[in-house]
Amino acid sequence: MLSIIKLRLLGLRNDYMILLLMTVMALGFTAIFASSFDGYRPTVLVVDEDMSSFSEALLNELEDEKGISFEASDMESAVEKVEKGKVYAALVIPKGFDGIIRDGERVSLGVIKVKEDAVILTMQKVVSGIVVKMAGGIRIADTAADFVQLLKPEADMGAVKESAYRSVMDAWEYKKPLEITSDAARTESASSSDNLKHSMIGFSLFFSMYTMVFGISTILSDRQYKTWQRMLITPVSKASILGGSMLVAYFIGAVQIGILILAGWYIIGIDWGSSIPGILTVAASFVFAVTSMGLMLSGVVKTHAQLSAMAPVVLTCTSMLGGCMWPLEIVNNKVLLLLAELTPQKWAIQGMESIASKGMGFEAAVFPAIVLMAMGVLFFIIGVKIMKFE
Repeated sequence: MLSIIKLRLLGLRNDYMILLLMTVMALGFTAIFASSFDGYRPTVLVVDEDMSSFSEALLNELEDEKGISFEASDMESAVEKVEKGKVYAALVIPKGFDGIIRDGERVSLGVIKVKEDAVILTMQKVVSGIVVKMAGGIRIADTAADFVQLLKPEADMGAVKESAYRSVMDAWEYKKPLEITSDAARTESASSSDNLKHSMIGFSLFFSMYTMVFGISTILSDRQYKTWQRMLITPVSKASILGGSMLVAYFIGAVQIGILILAGWYIIGIDWGSSIPGILTVAASFVFAVTSMGLMLSGVVKTHAQLSAMAPVVLTCTSMLGGCMWPLEIVNNKVLLLLAELTPQKWAIQGMESIASKGMGFEAAVFPAIVLMAMGVLFFIIGVKIMKFE
């Protein structure tokens, strides 16, 4: 086996640039995507057709929202920008909004949109909450005015209602009835955003998979140049030939994953949480699973060219399903979530994010590592079964 390992390591002299390129690409895409997500606020235009004090108050409340950027606009401009995709949607405050709020009737606002997505659903919840707050303020103001009228019939009811309404809205602004505080357990720093960590983990796994899969694919090159057949008739056992190739491919993947973890720590400044051994355990299990997957794919195809055509499709699709490109929390389709359970990327991300983002310890790495090892064993058995030792 040592001779096979030495042969594979010598072959790395011609492929070291690929390993370096994949590592740089993982770091580069992490930086690009993280900077794009951090501080991003989707834009929603607001068309005020009522031009009343209540519509103005609604617009002021919306402009204070931090998750979505609400901007005032006219109808023509709003329609044009939504159609061209420059903004997510436009909110229309219809004429009569002031009277509807005062009379306690059902409020109906218009939305100009091209498609339904998470941003629009979030916007609808935000607007609904603000309108409910305003309507509640009106009801309280009416009740207060009725009470004052019983005590002082000569009082100006309009002024009383206005004063009571302002008091209620000020109470919401400065004396919020509910305050939520949160603490991150067992984590040293909260400076790194979840987006940055997810991007780092996802792209590290995604790009390292190419190196691991093509690392074990040296078997196909051996077949093409008849080296495989010559090795099979040597005194070296089949297990040594296959084992040596697997060990070198595993070593390549482990080194690259290790470099990416260290680069994320020291260059990008990512806090990997309180259990580095847990991160490394998940990473090591993931490398084994993907190396075994590469062996299985090498057994399915016949040439290196066929693998070059198949591998990007398989790796990209499984990475998208597994959550390398985006968090699975935003996916609602049950079929896609079920398929995600069958990908090694999903389990690796789950284990690493539980430690790096959720403040959990080594225990969070145990189950994902077991699943990844089981996947690796299954892929390995299938790969050995379909591998031709002619």
